[in-house]
Amino acid sequence: MSEIRIGEVPIPLVNYVFLIKYRRSPYYDIVQHLLREMEMHYERVSEGSEVIYTINPRMLQEDIEERIRNEKVTTVNICRTILALLYGCKLREGEDFYVTTTSGGRRNYHIKVNSRTLGLMKSFL
Repeated sequence: MSEIRIGEVPIPLVNYVFLIKYRRSPYYDIVQHLLREMEMHYERVSEGSEVIYTINPRMLQEDIEERIRNEKVTTVNICRTILALLYGCKLREGEDFYVTTTSGGRRNYHIKVNSRTLGLMKSFL
């Protein structure tokens, strides 16, 4: 398990990185769900190519609430968990992922899924 340095991850997300690494529910469950979805999405496209996987936190919350019954499954916690995953496995903003904001202020996360990024995310767990 590689060690996360606090300077590499924004301070509010450090706790989420540790919660994911130490398999605490619901944070670890959210990450596992995302990885399964990304893998299925990536397998539909031929191996060796790249696909953009978009995460809408509000839709993800609705999907996950059916499977995980926990009061900590909120949109804010889902957003922080996603960012903790992205920064924790050292994906580069702008190159490996980017964040867009809707006119209403909600954020969507777009991850470039390829064999390298999937490998980094799997090794993070």
